[in-house]
Amino acid sequence: MEPGSIITLVIGGLVALSLIAIGVHQMCSRKPVAFYSGEEAPAEACLRSVRGWNTGHGLLWIGYGLIVAASYTLAVFLTADPLYKTLLLFCGTVFPIAVLVLGHHLLIRKYLL
Repeated sequence: MEPGSIITLVIGGLVALSLIAIGVHQMCSRKPVAFYSGEEAPAEACLRSVRGWNTGHGLLWIGYGLIVAASYTLAVFLTADPLYKTLLLFCGTVFPIAVLVLGHHLLIRKYLL
């Protein structure tokens, strides 16, 4: 394995672990969590279930971390073509953001009073 591939795996692994850690932290939190970095978390009184809200958001972040890990791993081991690697990494990191946002809005509809 070439050094660039090892660096790619290490960076992808660190990013994925960070995202998964965010998800686990949100799932374990007893107070409502915020999804966006600049967003205020809703008050407990405004939610149907704090645990459901936090678990839903935590699962979104854990899923995103797993997708990032899979895309980096596939990019390193599946293809040697730099264009395909770039497309795979782009699709594995950028496209799931739309799913995260959609999931967040679905959780708003489900749990926000």
